[in-house]
Amino acid sequence: MRSASELAGFDCEPPSVLERSRPLVRILFVLAAILTLLAPGSASLAQTGAVNSVSDTDAVLLTKVRQAGLWEMPSGMMAMEKGSPLVQKVGFAIMMDHGRLDVATRALSQKLNSPVPDQPSDEQRGWLAEEMAASPGPEFDRVFANRLRAAHGQVFAVLAQLRAGTRNDDVRAFATVGNQAVMRHMTMLESTGMVDYTALPAPVVSTTAAPTGIQLGLDTSQIAVVGALFLLVGGGLFYVLRQIKGNRSRARGARPAAARTGGSHG
Repeated sequence: MRSASELAGFDCEPPSVLERSRPLVRILFVLAAILTLLAPGSASLAQTGAVNSVSDTDAVLLTKVRQAGLWEMPSGMMAMEKGSPLVQKVGFAIMMDHGRLDVATRALSQKLNSPVPDQPSDEQRGWLAEEMAASPGPEFDRVFANRLRAAHGQVFAVLAQLRAGTRNDDVRAFATVGNQAVMRHMTMLESTGMVDYTALPAPVVSTTAAPTGIQLGLDTSQIAVVGALFLLVGGGLFYVLRQIKGNRSRARGARPAAARTGGSHG
């Protein structure tokens, strides 16, 4: 039969390095499993990688910007001849901006081997004819400000959508510059005080509520992954708490044994 000192020594024997490292190993295992579940697969990385080829939507962007310059540069020239002093300044700024933007458009279209038109559209020709027919002064100012403001609003919406979705780095940078120019032009046109906002098309915004369960964009497989994460995290946390509680219980049991040992030797 073991003595009290032997029993005390048995109870107070410190755990080995392996035993102390087990909680850490299991926690690391849980973290590794979580990272494995969250890490995207190679197929996803391939889909989200940069794409250097020009897409149909990228070609639309180049076409829209090129055609905008083809009719807005002549409009700016007419504004300098027929407009009021403020409209002359606005027309000159728009003409210069589109001149620089047109150089960038043609350079990018050549780099991406994506042809762009050399003539404005039939609708744009009609706008130019309307400006030419307008009398110098207030009548021209109204036609100029409203035609260009409405056109810029349409291009602004298209540029924003294409900028948000393009996979091409060059097109993304080009769309950013174009969007900034269009925003600047709209602000200048509005500063003339001639824009009839009631004639502008109403903004189209989707108000359809997302179906139940779609708010976070989770499909069945993703829900299963989330459930597995909860199980792993919850299981790992439960194990850690149990280890802490067990260590505290062993520590409390060791202290009375040590006291008894000290009393036998006194």
